[in-house]
Amino acid sequence: MNTWPLILIVDDSSADTQNLADMLSLEYRIKLAHNGVDALDMVQRSPRPDLILLDLLIPGMDGLALCKRLKQSTTTRDIPVVFVTAVQDASQEARALELQAADYITKPFSVDVARARIRNALWSRLKSHPTPALPNGHSNGGQSHGDLPPPESLPRLGKREMEVMALIVEGLTSAEVAAQLFIAKGTVEVHRENIMRKLGVRNIAGLVKCAVRNGLAAP
Repeated sequence: MNTWPLILIVDDSSADTQNLADMLSLEYRIKLAHNGVDALDMVQRSPRPDLILLDLLIPGMDGLALCKRLKQSTTTRDIPVVFVTAVQDASQEARALELQAADYITKPFSVDVARARIRNALWSRLKSHPTPALPNGHSNGGQSHGDLPPPESLPRLGKREMEVMALIVEGLTSAEVAAQLFIAKGTVEVHRENIMRKLGVRNIAGLVKCAVRNGLAAP
């Protein structure tokens, strides 16, 4: 079962939606919605997304209205929302940030910069909530904070495993970890699976929580 973070892309432009999906699909699972009403319905159902990429101008309910609805609900307010829009308007950007959007990316954008900002929004959320399960009931694979192994029971990780884990916790993709450590991407993924098995966690969110809880990474 794929336990990579789930991103919901909300955009009425099929081309823009596909471009974002192609850009992110190697490291994330993707869901698509083409209007605000469908997006709101999808967010209410399980599995809920770990992050939402939201266009400002969408039919049914504009991006600002949808963001406001999400932030008013106790079940969805902690899901990071990143606006990705062609609207380059300081007042609109300010309004989005006032509604607690995690970021505001304008089109056209640099793929590398956009990917980094999206990753930062997602991993900042995961690393800043090391207590109970994430409110979407999905990312932590059903594990609560109390289900993580106590510090004294942590298994010994090898030097390379510690290096891989540290970079994963920083939010690097498997390809980026491989490039930094000069190893193959497949080797990184093997290390990742071994680390999660040793720590008794089911996915990356659990790995991050465990690392933060046990002082192996900064919150």
